[in-house]
Amino acid sequence: MKLLVCDLDGTLYPKKSESSELQFQNNVKAVQKWVEKGNKFAVATARGLHHYSVLTEKLGLEVEFIGCNGAMVRLDTGEEILKEFPCSVFIDLCKFVKENNINASVATGIGDEWVWSGYEKYPRGVEVYDSLRDVISIADLDAIDPTLGTVRIQIFTPPENRDILKGMIIDRNYPVTVTTSDHDMVDIGPLESSKGISIMELCQKYGITENNLIVAGDSENDIPMFEITKHSYCINHAEPEVLMRASKVVESVAELIEMELEKEN
Repeated sequence: MKLLVCDLDGTLYPKKSESSELQFQNNVKAVQKWVEKGNKFAVATARGLHHYSVLTEKLGLEVEFIGCNGAMVRLDTGEEILKEFPCSVFIDLCKFVKENNINASVATGIGDEWVWSGYEKYPRGVEVYDSLRDVISIADLDAIDPTLGTVRIQIFTPPENRDILKGMIIDRNYPVTVTTSDHDMVDIGPLESSKGISIMELCQKYGITENNLIVAGDSENDIPMFEITKHSYCINHAEPEVLMRASKVVESVAELIEMELEKEN
């Protein structure tokens, strides 16, 4: 039995284009074939567990779900595992962005509510994010208990500012991990938390060795996956520094599954 762990956005879910829906359906068929052959499939994504039911409906399969870049895990038994860090980091970042007039918005989940620093900065005016206004509340920083836990902070900022802002956050020495999950997003998570760490924990659970682990992704937050196995695939639209960290480059998940299944014949 082999385990394939796949990123979602930009990987299992193709980048949006005229052919993306067809490519997604081809990816789904390939995943189903992979499982029918007696292998296991899991996802590792920056998305939260709220997306689990959407994913399983799309796939027609129950799968292991590693969310929030490794901070949230849902096993196929239904058990959920969370790793958290204090909301004091969110409060401080909101103040930092506002005080320095940085073109960015800071968002996190507190309880069942998604809150962020405000509407006046990026991604305001970016069409793909317009729907966020209906589901996010402006944070009342004075009302938030700084000791409460959260699993992920997202910072939306224009692509040309992303890496500069990431460096500024790292320099603030919060007790967190800092990575990027999209061209305009900086992600913050708990220490000792990454897609790679959670995948290794999954491998231990099933007794799967490194030689039987395959991973696929397309963003910086996928590099910890690439580092734990020699069977790593990167989708060819990724940034150059991400492409060079994987052992192989492919156009799609369907292509990599076809390659791996051919090895078994």
